Amino acid sequence: MTEEQIKILEYVGTAILAITIWFKDAIAIRVGIKKDKKDLEGSALTNLQKNLDIYQEMIEFSDVQYKARILEFEDNFNTTINRLKADLEQLKEINEKLKLFIDEQKVIITKQNKSLTYYRNKYGESQ
Repeated sequence: MTEEQIKILEYVGTAILAITIWFKDAIAIRVGIKKDKKDLEGSALTNLQKNLDIYQEMIEFSDVQYKARILEFEDNFNTTINRLKADLEQLKEINEKLKLFIDEQKVIITKQNKSLTYYRNKYGESQ
């Protein structure tokens, strides 16, 4: 081989090496970019899943709180209804007693009217 051929081979070898290095970098950049995109998508999905988990926990916590509050309202309602029923029964008993009292008073008033009428007829009107 001549010196000229060796120089040509050196230039060709350098060119091939440069092209190989350039393609290697280009491929590495493309693979790196794709990897970065996949990592970004993966982290976005992970963040989304974490957010959904947090919202789910909040909903479950709220659900438990509201169910407990509803049970508390139901207990208070039932207690109040039972107390009102007892009060109503007492009022019914008082009402019955008042009816009996009024009936007795009507009998007494009727007797008094009869007595007054009798004495008016017997002795006349008093002034």
